[in-house]
Amino acid sequence: MLLLMGFIGVASAQERKWEHSVNISAGQFQDGTLVRYDTGLSLKFGYGLAYRFAEQFSVKTGIAMRGDVESAFQQWEGGDYDTFEFIEVPLVARYHTKDHVVFGLGPVFAFCTSNDTYYIDADPQSPLNGKPKIKNFYVGLQPSIIYQWKHFALGVEATCGLMDVKLNHGLTTGSKYLNQVMGSISYRF
Repeated sequence: MLLLMGFIGVASAQERKWEHSVNISAGQFQDGTLVRYDTGLSLKFGYGLAYRFAEQFSVKTGIAMRGDVESAFQQWEGGDYDTFEFIEVPLVARYHTKDHVVFGLGPVFAFCTSNDTYYIDADPQSPLNGKPKIKNFYVGLQPSIIYQWKHFALGVEATCGLMDVKLNHGLTTGSKYLNQVMGSISYRF
């Protein structure tokens, strides 16, 4: 009996696997509410570490740098478009199919490293001028679908902001939720 339990332990240990990856993603950035969205470009570069604890299940975490630019390809006179940079830490539960497709879902924790500030062109004396636009931290929900082959993976991931991040400073109203939909490519090792 003890020998059988040892064999089962060795067999299950062989199924466990650490996997490292380097990821790059690009896609659409949206900020706003359900009534109105402003769109732009989102770019992300990161490192991932996945632990496969069964044939079909794994957990992935990592760290990534993400930049969001509202209205990345247009400029307007007096415009106050948003630009932000973040460090992200995801914690994603993943399901692997036999066809090399991976479905993921989990929280992502975002720390703002470069916060844009308000600039009210129409009122240079506005008390909002120079104040940060968003909070320094928020939590999002990250669904993903990825196709893996050999050392590469292609996929689509999204981040749905779960928290209102807008800083009103008692001078304005409204809310802001940050969302992204991005295509991604990964090299796994």
